[in-house]
Amino acid sequence: MAIERDQKAIVNRITEQLEKENLDAALFTSGDAVFYATGFASRDLYSSGNIGSAVAVVTKEGKTGLVVSEFARKTAEMAVKEVEIISYPTWIYIADYAVEGMEKEVQPDLNKTYKLALQFLPEQKKEIRLGVQFSRLTHTAWQFLADTFGEKNLVDVKNLLTEARAIKTPWEIDLLRTAAHYSELTMNKVAKEIVPGMTEADVINLFNVTGFSWSSDIISVSNAHTIGSNFTPSFIAPHTRIDRGDIIRLDGGPNYKGYNSDLARTFAVGGATYKNREELYAHLWAGYEFAINNIGPGVKMSEIFNGIHDVLKKRGFTGYIRGHQGHSLGCDLYAEEYPFIAPDEHRVFEPGMVLNIELPYYSSKNQTYNIEDTFLVTETGIELFTKASPSLYL
Repeated sequence: MAIERDQKAIVNRITEQLEKENLDAALFTSGDAVFYATGFASRDLYSSGNIGSAVAVVTKEGKTGLVVSEFARKTAEMAVKEVEIISYPTWIYIADYAVEGMEKEVQPDLNKTYKLALQFLPEQKKEIRLGVQFSRLTHTAWQFLADTFGEKNLVDVKNLLTEARAIKTPWEIDLLRTAAHYSELTMNKVAKEIVPGMTEADVINLFNVTGFSWSSDIISVSNAHTIGSNFTPSFIAPHTRIDRGDIIRLDGGPNYKGYNSDLARTFAVGGATYKNREELYAHLWAGYEFAINNIGPGVKMSEIFNGIHDVLKKRGFTGYIRGHQGHSLGCDLYAEEYPFIAPDEHRVFEPGMVLNIELPYYSSKNQTYNIEDTFLVTETGIELFTKASPSLYL
């Protein structure tokens, strides 16, 4: 049985960061941030990126508010608990909210949502330091907030969200473990069904169909696959034929109840390929093994990054340059979240972190590879949610 969302635990993560940054409240405007703070995934924000269609507020005292349209209110009420909801009218006729003689706008003024959100803020303070998502505000919304609070009192909450989401609640860990499980099932099944003569479009279609098949709670399936000499993932899949011996990198996975999976599996089609490709994969595997054998609580992320590169250099695999070798994972719109396993990231792994370790390599000549798994940092080491193969052959 799935663990129920612990709203208080997540709000506590946010309020701890509000206290550290001396903020009175935070206003969230991106789909993932609104979802993280309240439990409501706004269809408008996720599907259209219609900034302002829903906003969330969390105060330093833990009061949580949500502003949504009347059309979204019913879904919001079903999704959240311990969250106060305010709704605004839209152009849609809804009998529940109809008043005789009422007028409807052609489209709602989304800047009104910010005015409604002010009702959640403390009234007794003359000056309020408000955290906002600088990169997720329209110019008009920014101007309204700057005029209302003073530009000097607006603070970017990018770092606040990073720190709050770095440590996961038991509910989040449960979702991420399940998402990773479905991703691994998808990749294993798809890999066994790929044969020479298929196309990249066939693979992506197969991956999507398989990814959605495991649960009605899977809301999307991400694809960043590369096949043969094409090292660039395609948005519109080409119909390039797959040949025996080609290297296929499956990368991505299902999103489960709003939480991402992001695995990568690499294999040779038809059970055989060139020896130099096998050797290349063996180098990457050695770096991967170093990482999973040395990651644990208290270990610096930079030590793992640098250790991976030391292993590769000792094997004679020189010239391999990466900006990071892994990342946090959660509900962000983009699967890769901070913190990253990077050369200058000196923070340590902490219990409750869920991250990915990855060893990618891209080449039109040698083709493309990645070994990527998801793990939880525990009190004594790590729990691997998934386990890649040491071989290119299934």
